[in-house]
Amino acid sequence: MTDTDTKLLRTFIADENEAFADRRQGKFWPANHYRIGPLATKASGLLDPNEQIDFYFHFMRIAGGAPSVGDREMPLLLEAYRRMLPFLDLGGVIPMSRRHKLLFVFGFDDTGALPSGETISAKALKARLKLIAQVGNYTTMPAQRDKKAKFVPFAYEAVRILEVFQHLGYRHDRRYGEDLYDVTNLSFWGMVFICLLNKATRADLVADMIEGKYDLMRRVEQLAMLHRYIETVLPDIEPDEERFRSLARQLKGIELARRNATESVALAQRLGLPFGDDEEWEIHIAVPLRGTEGHPLIAKNVVRLQIRPNPDWQWELSARMAERGEYSESETKNYRNDLGFPVLGRGNLHAFPTWLRQVREKNGLDFDTGAADIRVGRKRAAAKLLVQWLES
Repeated sequence: MTDTDTKLLRTFIADENEAFADRRQGKFWPANHYRIGPLATKASGLLDPNEQIDFYFHFMRIAGGAPSVGDREMPLLLEAYRRMLPFLDLGGVIPMSRRHKLLFVFGFDDTGALPSGETISAKALKARLKLIAQVGNYTTMPAQRDKKAKFVPFAYEAVRILEVFQHLGYRHDRRYGEDLYDVTNLSFWGMVFICLLNKATRADLVADMIEGKYDLMRRVEQLAMLHRYIETVLPDIEPDEERFRSLARQLKGIELARRNATESVALAQRLGLPFGDDEEWEIHIAVPLRGTEGHPLIAKNVVRLQIRPNPDWQWELSARMAERGEYSESETKNYRNDLGFPVLGRGNLHAFPTWLRQVREKNGLDFDTGAADIRVGRKRAAAKLLVQWLES
């Protein structure tokens, strides 16, 4: 078995060496990652030192993180990381953004070391890899926030995380500009969450992000996300943390102003819908084609409208007609229009009932507002007002 494992690792190294010369990923890893991954911690007993460096280099480059190794292997792992540094921002060579994670794990990059120092022991490496695994355990930001208790044990590393952010200017990925920047990177936000869970670092982190000291990529979106994480930790804030409370209020004011400028809130106010200023409401409307059988929620010949008070996702209008095609648009973009429908367009959410009449007049499709399914949670009064709006 050892000979087989050694051959497997050497095949991986040879394939990646060839691929790296062409600045691409090899072909062997995708089909064999489940076999190679478990061997990462055993490479010292299967490869000579130079081969180990090659293996660690390619493993970190392709797999996305450092392996846990013993003290004897630490110098080889560090050498492999140093070899990676000139290539961290080359997309074809490093498939995923990981500069911030590796900087946290190792404590230095090509521009210098963190104040908390480089990682030189296997014990420290193992502990920091556990944190990286934790921030990578989730598929959405709400899922991270729902598991606050799972992040609390890592709060002792918050100072080092803050050093990482400040070292990088809060830019975890230098490969792309604003158009392609991964603003929802979950490992980044998981580390932000940990910083917010430590009394010693949360105020400094928020001040860094909202006071303009750092040039944040897609700043408006990042502040909106930061606000949601702050709301999660606010119940834990101690009485003497007035600076943090003040910064949290400042950010909440920024987000409330953005929210109040949306078409969604304007419509809610216009119709007198009974929603609170910071309530996370959502409206679902399904209007079936007249004569359509089945419930509007599952029927095919239906126009659907979803509305939220979210500045980054205000509304989405869609329709699917059996054997004819689809239509979809939002306040920012028209995505598909196989049906040749008129475009509602940004700024015209309030005119949705008029749009339905235009579809009837121009396309000959009579959507029955009287049979509409309207869902607004438990807000029955809101549903009645929306019925009146559709019939207007």
